[in-house]
Amino acid sequence: MLLFFLYLIRLLAPYILAFIIKRFQNKMKNKFQNMNESFNQPNENPNENLKENKKEKVGEYVDFEELD
Repeated sequence: MLLFFLYLIRLLAPYILAFIIKRFQNKMKNKFQNMNESFNQPNENPNENLKENKKEKVGEYVDFEELD
């Protein structure tokens, strides 16, 4: 019985793996299509992008000198 089960798994493994890989591939394809659609849509508020691009001042720049 165990040998029959192992033989059956060996026969069906390529089909199961192909099914899993195709399913994963379709999910990733849909994710990238949705991401591209969101990038292609015009932004309703152009000032919103300017606010996001502003850098906040975190601290001073310190220039260290090398000692010999």
